[in-house]
Order: sequence, then structure tokens, then C-alpha cells
Amino acid sequence: MSRLIYTQLTARSRPHRTTTTTSAKVEADESREAQTRRAAFQAGWDARLLPLLTTEWQSSAALAKAAGEKPATVLARLKEMLERNLVERRVVKAVPSKPTKSGKRPRIHTARFEAQFRLL
Repeated sequence: MSRLIYTQLTARSRPHRTTTTTSAKVEADESREAQTRRAAFQAGWDARLLPLLTTEWQSSAALAKAAGEKPATVLARLKEMLERNLVERRVVKAVPSKPTKSGKRPRIHTARFEAQFRLL
């Protein structure tokens, strides 16, 4: 069967759906469900990161290493915790990278600043 005929047959056999449900109750249920999922997601990360945080300043990279997660993921979760006033952040100057033995310039994409976090 050629592709054109198959497409025509399947297009005829499919019912055309134009009805959509946009009631306020359905939208409220979805947002409540989304809020529940988000709360569970945050609680999971809170349970993992809060035991690692102390009142001493710690870099996000060190926290990521201790948690066994990617630094970008941990940094994003720490920023969410910052918005909820669970942690405090300060930005410090990062340790500059050193030139290689061959005398070449340091790597271009090295961070100039580093975020450190602690419990409030």
C-alpha cells in the first residue's frame, strides 16, 4: 500500500476532535496536582540538602560533591531554597586558574565568582 493511500485512509478513519474542556474546576485540579508534585519534589531535595548544610559557608560545588549530584542541579535547588528563605548566599571571588606548564594562558571559561551557601 502506498504511503499516500495509507495517509488518506487513516485520516478518514480518525474522528475529528474539536471539543476541549476548559472548566475552572479541571484547571483548579491540575494546578492543585501540580502544586502537590512540586511540594513533594522540594521536600525530597530539602531532605537531601538540609543535613549537608551548616552555619559555616560552603561552596555549591562542595555540597554537590557531598550529595553525589551534578553541580548545576544542586545550585538550582539551592537557589529555590534561597527563595524560600531556608539558606543564605554570598558570592565570593573564585580561585583564579593558573597557566599551564607550557606558559599558555589559563582556560577561558573558568568561573570568576563562586556562590557559597549556609543555613539561616
